[in-house]
Amino acid sequence: RSRRRRRMALATARMALIARVGGMRRLAGARACAAYGGGGARRGLCDDAEPESMEGTKTHANMKSAFVAEAMAALRFEYYAQKADAEGQLEAAQTLRAAAKSAEQQAFGHMEFLEYIGDPATDMPVGDTETNLRGAAAGESDEAQRIYPEWASAAFDDGQPDAGQWFETLAVTSKRNADSLNAALSVVSAKNASE
Repeated sequence: RSRRRRRMALATARMALIARVGGMRRLAGARACAAYGGGGARRGLCDDAEPESMEGTKTHANMKSAFVAEAMAALRFEYYAQKADAEGQLEAAQTLRAAAKSAEQQAFGHMEFLEYIGDPATDMPVGDTETNLRGAAAGESDEAQRIYPEWASAAFDDGQPDAGQWFETLAVTSKRNADSLNAALSVVSAKNASE
């Protein structure tokens, strides 16, 4: 009986968390609209008021950091949920997945502010699919050509060959991702040019 009550309490807490996150996203969208006008109007949140940019401010830096933190939390919590599943801790896994979903939604709220300034990882514009594919491909190319090779080299220098090999593997994976994204970009660009 107490196990059933505990499950019911966890389910209620999960539902409340998901509802609260949905409200936070709507609030973030409304705030982004208030701060940035036009993009919010696309979503029907506000009129086309001129935006007052946060670019280069401490708030911009904080928003980028918050985006990274929440995106990372979402993945960490999902990873922990998989571990809980493997241990047979299904209720804990469900709670971790609800927390992961919450963190993901918070990251999306941060993106609603940041999209008017640029991609928080590449600083490239955020916009239509063609623009977004271009930014995604550039980010993956940078990982493949610069970031992961530098990290692999540092890991080998630190006497961490397993980490170095892992980073080298990720450089290859990022190259494949960049190639796939560039192929999709070519298709979308050709389609857009023919319209």
